[in-house]
Amino acid sequence: MDLGNGRIRYRIQGEGPPLVLVSTLAGTWIRQIRQLSQHYSVLTYDMRGFGDSPSRRGFPSNAEHADDLDRLLETLGIPRASVLGLSHGGLVVQHLALRHPHRVRRLGLVASFARPGGSAGIFLKMLNGFLDRDDLPNFWEVLKSFLFSAAGSERMVRMETHLRRTMFDRYTTAALRSIYGQAREHDLLTELCAVRCPALVIGGEQDMLFPPSVTEELAAAIPGASLELLPAAHVPPVEAPLPFNKIVTEFFGVER
Repeated sequence: MDLGNGRIRYRIQGEGPPLVLVSTLAGTWIRQIRQLSQHYSVLTYDMRGFGDSPSRRGFPSNAEHADDLDRLLETLGIPRASVLGLSHGGLVVQHLALRHPHRVRRLGLVASFARPGGSAGIFLKMLNGFLDRDDLPNFWEVLKSFLFSAAGSERMVRMETHLRRTMFDRYTTAALRSIYGQAREHDLLTELCAVRCPALVIGGEQDMLFPPSVTEELAAAIPGASLELLPAAHVPPVEAPLPFNKIVTEFFGVER
């Protein structure tokens, strides 16, 4: 779909209330689509400037990504939806909930943060250092160590080919600089009190990139937000799909 400033590749699967799964690349949600599409009309897409969604104006800011999603929903005739954002997607949907609150029925944030304090700031600085040196091999080696807990390391080895196809090999250095550079600057801690829709925050108990203290701070910043910590590291949807999917369907509701 052409939004004027670029094209957005999207896909809708299933029938039911609209649920938007937001991450940089749509393939991240491979372990959620089958189950969630039994209950919802699930919208996934590649953000503008990434994957199969080319941008005509470079890499958007996270606020601009939120505006893109607002326009996408408008064009698709979806006035309001539940929205679930993972990692980078979590930063984008925070902006969506603040800039376009009429679009968001319920808000879910996974492996996200309100501001990159403490160890999160240190790790983001380290990752950006690799990117500044164009050292992608070491960037990915360090990032992979954050993705799964020790208990999930065997799964990471089994999924290496899938991870490279859906994640690692689809990012340029410039794309990664956009993601991680903006992450270092993200700070909506004092603004999230304006969120009025029901909110759920999910984190990984072993997430070193955005540890539980960061997850708890995010939940505390949103009035009435629920908090769930799963036995996982940075990608609970991949490492703990069964409890993750259960929590998500319970929060967003099942109408059929």
